[in-house]
Amino acid sequence: MSKLFNMTNDEIQDLHEKSRRILFESENTLSQKEYEDLKEFVDNLEGLVSFYEGLILDFGQLLDYNELKKLGNDCERLREIRRKDLEYLNKVDYYYHNNHEKRNYMFGYPSNMEKDSYILRYLRFLESKLYLMNNCGDPYERGNYDMDSKETEREIITAFAESFGISEGEYWGYVTSGGTESNFWAIREGFNRFPEGRLYFSDNTHYSVEKFVYNDKKGMIYPYTVVKSNSDGSICVQDFIDKLADDRKKFGYKPVIVLLTWGTTKEGAIDAVKEITDYLTQNKIEFYCHLDAALFGGISGNQNSAPTVNNLKELSVDSISVSLHKYLGASRANGVLIALSKDKRKVIDYIGQEDSTLLGSRDFPPFSTLQRVKEFLTLKESGHYRKNIDYFKLRLEEKGIKYSLFSNECNIFVIDKPSDAICEKYQLATFSQGEIQKAHIIIFPFHEKRYMDELIEDLAKETV
Repeated sequence: MSKLFNMTNDEIQDLHEKSRRILFESENTLSQKEYEDLKEFVDNLEGLVSFYEGLILDFGQLLDYNELKKLGNDCERLREIRRKDLEYLNKVDYYYHNNHEKRNYMFGYPSNMEKDSYILRYLRFLESKLYLMNNCGDPYERGNYDMDSKETEREIITAFAESFGISEGEYWGYVTSGGTESNFWAIREGFNRFPEGRLYFSDNTHYSVEKFVYNDKKGMIYPYTVVKSNSDGSICVQDFIDKLADDRKKFGYKPVIVLLTWGTTKEGAIDAVKEITDYLTQNKIEFYCHLDAALFGGISGNQNSAPTVNNLKELSVDSISVSLHKYLGASRANGVLIALSKDKRKVIDYIGQEDSTLLGSRDFPPFSTLQRVKEFLTLKESGHYRKNIDYFKLRLEEKGIKYSLFSNECNIFVIDKPSDAICEKYQLATFSQGEIQKAHIIIFPFHEKRYMDELIEDLAKETV
């Protein structure tokens, strides 16, 4: 940091101006030396900011304690409050560093924890200074509550709609609390459209769906049928057709609400969406189709050999859900729901508008989320998705470690369950596949080679 303190204001300005000219007024990029000098300057600034943040905390707490003393807390009470504050700060500091270390070894769950760009980090900083932004009610209406971020919410929806090949004016949507809420909204919407309908989903559909349609004490909330899966995890189309025929014999004609998956939780399997919607259309069966694309729906269309969703209407899908914290790796467990239409909802006088959402109020970091979405959908190189997948596959094969993939496009490697020690170290999710215990390893662009190599070596020791 001493180098930073020794720089004059003119030298700092020259560094910025020189870098700016190279990047915006020439065909060149920064040389390795120029890059390293700029990176060192930024790292020094970060150290300085951290130092001053610590000072703000130390001195600012004294102001807080002064206010508490004015309220009648004596010295002994203040010392106890301070002791508990320091204890809590130490606990959070440990959690912070532990969180950063555990990120390196997170291979079992779908979260692409790539480091934030500098603009995104700044937006997150600004968001931390804001008061509650409550997006209550429909994101396309303005009610009585004015402290919202609905304009940004709509921009997020638009970015995804364009990614799915949907034109302006053809869609509606909102930012949800995650994939579970998105799926619940779609099921409810399907039954609102077809009150006498019957829901179909596979036994590999996300476990949250059954939570919504079945209550242990009351039994079936919505009428539904579970369809078998193929050995690769995708829905069995023939079993779907057979069960439709069986249900028609039992219950008569019923419109179909079908929930399909574009990347199942365990195997990353993609259901034969077009085959199923074509069958329903050809047989003149009314239907509402929702596509749970939690992980793969966040991949932009420019990614080579990736399971992207590029044209939603061609699939004859009515709605789709994507998790923002999965492939896009946003900092909060939110989701996006996009529908090609929606039923009108009751206007709520208390909030002065219609509420078409499931939970009503919602709060998420809007500006950093939109920036993350824009960066991933428009700025990532075409090999962003594949690079680590190809490397990991090569290393597994070099070590003779057996695995399965739903397809060559998939990033979810299914292996026989390794030891509990490995599962714990790398946070691997485990599950049954017939009689065999399995685990999966989900490879993302954020994974560093040294940690992938460490995982491979640990697995190889157990296969000897």
